[in-house]
Amino acid sequence: MDVAELRAGLRGRPRRVPSKYFYDDVGSRLFDDICELPEYYLTRAEHALLAEHARAIAGDATTLLEIGSGMARKTGLLVRAMGERVAAPRYVPFDISEAALAQSARELTAATPRLVVTPVVGDFATDLARLPDVPGPRLFAFLGSTIGNLDEDEAPAFVRALSAQMRPGDRFALGVDLVKDHAVLHAAYNDAAGVTAAFNRNILRVISRELGGDIDADAFAHVAFYDPARARIEMHLEATRAMRITLRAIDLVFDVVAGERIRTEISRKFTRASVADTFARGGLQLADWFEGGGFGLALGTVYRSSTSTR
Repeated sequence: MDVAELRAGLRGRPRRVPSKYFYDDVGSRLFDDICELPEYYLTRAEHALLAEHARAIAGDATTLLEIGSGMARKTGLLVRAMGERVAAPRYVPFDISEAALAQSARELTAATPRLVVTPVVGDFATDLARLPDVPGPRLFAFLGSTIGNLDEDEAPAFVRALSAQMRPGDRFALGVDLVKDHAVLHAAYNDAAGVTAAFNRNILRVISRELGGDIDADAFAHVAFYDPARARIEMHLEATRAMRITLRAIDLVFDVVAGERIRTEISRKFTRASVADTFARGGLQLADWFEGGGFGLALGTVYRSSTSTR
């Protein structure tokens, strides 16, 4: 854990914790359950787009580098598309979780025995320089609308850092959730079964366990709402009573009052125009766009003398 980052977030106003700490074993299982919920359309919509357009997205790539790969739930579609043209396609999954990398590698190589997997452990916010200089043409992928967890300045900065790793002929596939009816967005993050609420509270259990804490996660209520001015969902945990929290491993003690919130995630929603702007600010151009089911898949390339969009 990034001690300085956590200390600064929990001391700040509003208090916040990075969403990357959702994904211990329990959190990963809960997120798998979220992806199956009737209200949570994102995973199904992105999967359908990839199933329809995998060949076009993969293009002539021989190597797929997936940022924040996690369990690589949709990666097989792109791997199979590469495997139709390439004798031994290469897959470079990049994720903070070593266990997720190992499991996804096992599953993908079982389905595609010729696949060469080179996993890299790292945090996409700070460690993109760890990506290996593998042969190309290369397809970089950042799926699941994970870029929505980055704010208006962080997202272009991420694209800029990634574009610095790209060569002419490389492409970047980005999955984004789109702006849509507020009720649909609200339901996706406030499911009737309470799975998202359990997922949200689990982040406090992760922090408490890892940092020698005494946080009572059950004393926090799940709060998620859409902010139309910034086109984003915000997830918070709201204290239901006053309490003092101690995290011994980082020598941090702080008090929360009833009704005080800790922000755990933002999830920005995009339009084609806002994606193009994010790309441009990060040194890429929008080269192709696929949309369906309230979700978008964008393809970016490094700037050239001409642009091909549709």
